[in-house]
Amino acid sequence: MPQFESQVQLPAAPEKIFDFISRPKNLASLSPPEAGLVFVEAPEVLSLGSIMVCRVQAYGVVQQLEQKITVFNAPVGFREELIKGPIKSYIHDYIIEQQDDELCVLKNRIEFEPPGGLIGLMVTADKILDQLEDAFAYRRQMLVKAFS
Repeated sequence: MPQFESQVQLPAAPEKIFDFISRPKNLASLSPPEAGLVFVEAPEVLSLGSIMVCRVQAYGVVQQLEQKITVFNAPVGFREELIKGPIKSYIHDYIIEQQDDELCVLKNRIEFEPPGGLIGLMVTADKILDQLEDAFAYRRQMLVKAFS
């Protein structure tokens, strides 16, 4: 499966970073405006088993996705897994690694399997990787701003 990884160094304790990223409204604020991310259903704070239903725009089409939190290990990370959506598989790990008392690295690791069929001819792994790189460049900027 194709993989993507992004990381950003943040001047905060793991608990503070975890609290921030475990709130769907904050995750929405980290997405580029052109993605049009809107949570249709989501808890205020994520926990093991939480379901998030969201809408995003990709390739000019609004898609509805459903994701489930399948691993939840405060304050070091959690995992979102796609359970309904346009691609075959999408697993997103959020990992917080403490560097010292007030400095952490937030890593995002994503494994995915592109769609098959005719859609898969247009929405290739390389296109998805390019889109993730753009989205996470924006996310890194927003995280640095949120924690500065």
